Amino acid sequence: MRGLEALEFFLENWHSKIRDYDNFCEFDAMVEYHFGNDTKLYSTNVVVEKFFERKISINNIEDINEFLPEEVEFDSSTGNLYIKRNLFEIKIAPRIC
Repeated sequence: MRGLEALEFFLENWHSKIRDYDNFCEFDAMVEYHFGNDTKLYSTNVVVEKFFERKISINNIEDINEFLPEEVEFDSSTGNLYIKRNLFEIKIAPRIC
């Protein structure tokens, strides 16, 4: 599943882990960043705008901080979001504990 539909399904699937505010949703996540052979793990906040472009923002990580829903793919078997661009891939998994 891709795009805005994937983002909506992800948010609905993890609604118990998401803090809901007037203009955005926020959740704690483990973010796995792959660039070539380099892999980095981050524990950070992810923010999703509720209106307009529905931008996805990842806090505290340089170079990979903002994405549009069109770049998102949802994996229903794991419940994770993936963002894939030419040079890198990001996996977003809500923190369960």
